[in-house]
Amino acid sequence: MPSCIECGGALFYDRELKHYTCSSCGATYTSQDLLIEREKRFNAKFEEERKKRRREEYLEWWLSSKQ
Repeated sequence: MPSCIECGGALFYDRELKHYTCSSCGATYTSQDLLIEREKRFNAKFEEERKKRRREEYLEWWLSSKQ
């Protein structure tokens, strides 16, 4: 079950509106909105891991040049 982008609450699908509605804050999302948000979060996580790996590689290089 998907969770709300704003508050993290449970989303329920409304067949009449063809939208997901948050049970906590009442926000509504389309399937496309949720897909785009999921993709943004995945890309952000991937980018953060890439930056962390580059920092570690640089630190390793820097420390090895000091010996």
